[in-house]
Amino acid sequence: EQSGEGRNAREVRVTVIRGGASSNGYYYNEAVLRAIAGLLNSAQAYVDHARTEADSQVRSVRDIVGFYHSPAYIAGSQEPAGRVDATLHILESADWLWSMIYEACSLGHSELIGLSIDIFGTWQSREAAGTLATGRARPLKEVTGVLALNSCDIVTRPSAGGAFRHILQAQVQEERETHMNEHETQETALSTEPANATTSAAPATRGERQEGGEGRGTHILEQDIREMRSSLLDELRRERSQLVLERRLHESRLPEAALALVREHFAGRVFEEHELDAEIASTRKMLAALAANGQIRGQGYEKPEIGEQITEAEKLQAAFDALFGLEINTARLGNVRGFSSIREAYARVTGDPTVSGTSLREPELIRVDEAAPITRITEADTTTASFSYLLGTSMNKRLLKDYQAWSAEWQKFCTIVPIKDFKQQTRVRLGAFGSLATVAEDTAYSTISLTDTAATYVPAKRGNLVTVSRETIINDDLMAIKQIPTKLAVAAAYTLAEFVYAFLSSNANIYDGSALFTSGSPHNNLGSSALSTASMQTGVTAMREQTNFAGKRIGLRPRYLVVPPELEFTAMVVTKSAGVPGSSNNDINPMLGYVTPLVSPQLSSSTQWFFVADPAVVDTIEVGFVGGQVNPAMFIQDMPLYGLNFTNDVISYKVRQEYGGCVVDYRGLYRGI
Repeated sequence: EQSGEGRNAREVRVTVIRGGASSNGYYYNEAVLRAIAGLLNSAQAYVDHARTEADSQVRSVRDIVGFYHSPAYIAGSQEPAGRVDATLHILESADWLWSMIYEACSLGHSELIGLSIDIFGTWQSREAAGTLATGRARPLKEVTGVLALNSCDIVTRPSAGGAFRHILQAQVQEERETHMNEHETQETALSTEPANATTSAAPATRGERQEGGEGRGTHILEQDIREMRSSLLDELRRERSQLVLERRLHESRLPEAALALVREHFAGRVFEEHELDAEIASTRKMLAALAANGQIRGQGYEKPEIGEQITEAEKLQAAFDALFGLEINTARLGNVRGFSSIREAYARVTGDPTVSGTSLREPELIRVDEAAPITRITEADTTTASFSYLLGTSMNKRLLKDYQAWSAEWQKFCTIVPIKDFKQQTRVRLGAFGSLATVAEDTAYSTISLTDTAATYVPAKRGNLVTVSRETIINDDLMAIKQIPTKLAVAAAYTLAEFVYAFLSSNANIYDGSALFTSGSPHNNLGSSALSTASMQTGVTAMREQTNFAGKRIGLRPRYLVVPPELEFTAMVVTKSAGVPGSSNNDINPMLGYVTPLVSPQLSSSTQWFFVADPAVVDTIEVGFVGGQVNPAMFIQDMPLYGLNFTNDVISYKVRQEYGGCVVDYRGLYRGI
């Protein structure tokens, strides 16, 4: 166990990054590792990476948990490209993190947490020596230069070998001296190589370098090392500041004239990010004040405010929405051009025009030349696929739009309720009192009791998996993908309608153990005649005669006439004719406008017709949706980089709808034949 002195030091020796290929597809050579080591001294450490590039620019000081010192590049036979080690000092304010690190290292489970770099650098394509399980070569992005180190953060799933090695103890002097010697040796190499590459005016005899490069830096004076190191760091800070300047100006969406003023103010110097933020905010306020009098208001449209930020994700999502024919908020996003093909969308989002399936989309790039794009590189494990989520979001929007456009006449005569879970639902139907008893003088009231019945049902889950294959994307089969949400919407709507109308057409047993419709006792709600004015009058009378538990008639009347498509026109005739159809005596049709016809393609019989009472007056059929989620929902596979996406080259989507229902009271329902 570590001593109390070691605990108070709060320092641990770590491996920041290992050379070679990372699991995120980047390749780090020795020169890049040396450059990272040169930038690591005093670098900040956070817990987890920033979620977005914008977030990384405004991280709070409260998020800092430590800093690094004594970095060193370590070469080894087992690691051909080497590794970068450093000492991580944990701040006292992050005592919880130190306790975690201390316990993990003490118990020999330092792999529970790791380290991940967050840098700005350049890369070029490279093909690895190995191959994937599919037999094709695995493409890599070889990092060719490091311009800035944002931070090196503590994460749970590092992908470039970042790991905790051991806790440093103050009394183990020999180990500290070893690390310091390694640091001085590597610092010498770091300082001389960039200076030779970038400073042509350096004295040729400095340090008495040996011909052929042997023993480079072994005789350089310590003062020269410090000067060159300081010069390099200053140059890197200036480069990083200019990189931040251009990126933040690009994000600000200020007019070009305003951009030029801010750029001139900060060009060529090192500055703190809060200075730039304050300048941009001040410029934005000034321009907003100047433009306020010219804004159009009160006409259903307003110009976006100056400086209003529209993220790249919003633009991409809007392009996907336009691909599926969805409406775009043009007041905010402008006239977004929708993707013209699914392959174009895939290539734009993933940066993988060949549809190889191994490349994820890079952020917007600032280019110094066409061969070396500068991009943000983070080496925490990737767990999402942007293309899958963007496509799934637009498909879900289209699904809901088409589902809600589908006719749902059953909602007019059913009760819709939210339910919390999949447990059995119970709906109690209380009994009723008869006529109140007469109470004589000085006589006690008589006691009566209520009986009740209960209707029950258990909700069920309905859904399917839908896949988008690599072949579909390569073949650019846009119509196939655009039809998926529409067909799913129709299937979901039709399935729910079939569920509801089955209560009418199947005549199954209900809560009292009897069939829903019976011609006599116990329900008296089944007729024997085809649809006509006369048979409808019989049905109205039967509903009027329905009684409560005490045998008292409750005087119900139907509100809807539900018929199959085969009886649609008959229903129109008997409910809209002023005279009795077929009568030779010009008799008045008493059923004119008495009920509202509803046509259901889901009814299985071509002759059956039904009366349904107003559900606000008497319970009829209840449909309960789990969690109150009436509409179907579409989900992407939880981890799109695994499962079928890996084994079958497909993206899996799941559509789900959860509901159940039952007949709550038979008295509001009548069947004609």
